[in-house]
Parts: sequence; C-alpha cells; structure tokens
Amino acid sequence: MVEVFTKPNLDSEAAKQYICEKTGMVPAIYDNGTHYVTNHRLTLEILKEISDSADVLEVAGDYTGTITARGSSHVYSDDCPLRNLDYAY
Repeated sequence: MVEVFTKPNLDSEAAKQYICEKTGMVPAIYDNGTHYVTNHRLTLEILKEISDSADVLEVAGDYTGTITARGSSHVYSDDCPLRNLDYAY
C-alpha cells in the first residue's frame, strides 16, 4: 500500500488519472485531495518518480502481502521525529 501526501490545491482529478495510468489502480483520495492511497507493487524507479515530484510532501506505506482494501493508515505530520536529521534511536 502506497500513501502519497501532496501540497494543497493540486488538481485531484488529474492526479487520480496520472496514478491510474502509471499503476493501473484507481487511488482512494482523502484529506481534501492531499492524501492518495493505492495498493500496487512498488519499485525503486516508481518510488523515485513519486518522491521527485514537486507536489509531493511525503510518501508512506506498508507491505500488505497482497492487494487489499485497507484504506489509509498514515497521517502527514511536520512533527515526525524522523524529519530531524539529528534524531537518533
């Protein structure tokens, strides 16, 4: 499952069409068009293309083992400790 958080005011219909063409899956859209969720195989090339987009704020997801309809499970947060490069476990 791949979750992509985007900047506000993105054309969600165009984003949905783009995701569908790239993955063959129609994304679920949450949070007023800023959170897109799809279940598909993720390659490093696809991940790089997603994360290199100027409109993308964050990419998250989980390995589900199969194509399932779990819905979103992550929340975008500027307070995530992993954003701090000085953070240590």
